[in-house]
Amino acid sequence: MGVPDSLLPHTITRVRPAQSTDAHGNTVYDYGEAAARKAMRGWVQQDRRSEPREDGRDPLEQRWLLVTNDQDIQGRDRIEWSGPTMEVEGPPEPVFTPAGYHHLESTLRVVAG
Repeated sequence: MGVPDSLLPHTITRVRPAQSTDAHGNTVYDYGEAAARKAMRGWVQQDRRSEPREDGRDPLEQRWLLVTNDQDIQGRDRIEWSGPTMEVEGPPEPVFTPAGYHHLESTLRVVAG
């Protein structure tokens, strides 16, 4: 089942960070060369962007939605797609129908680009 391939026009790259521990015992996430990358099909759309505030600060906040049939996305992953690098915000949401699992939806936040 799932979303038909014709409705998933974007190729994205899921970046799963490599993890290590620093000298203070903190977990460090590496999204560079050591990270695991996986290409997948999806639909990416901008859901929200905020405008400059009255005090002149420009928060540049953007929220995006990723829809994919691939279930291999986790909360610390990043998504590389057509310019901006985005991180998965919170746990992805599996979407079900009465027939069972259908697709995965993830809220994304721009971190670079």
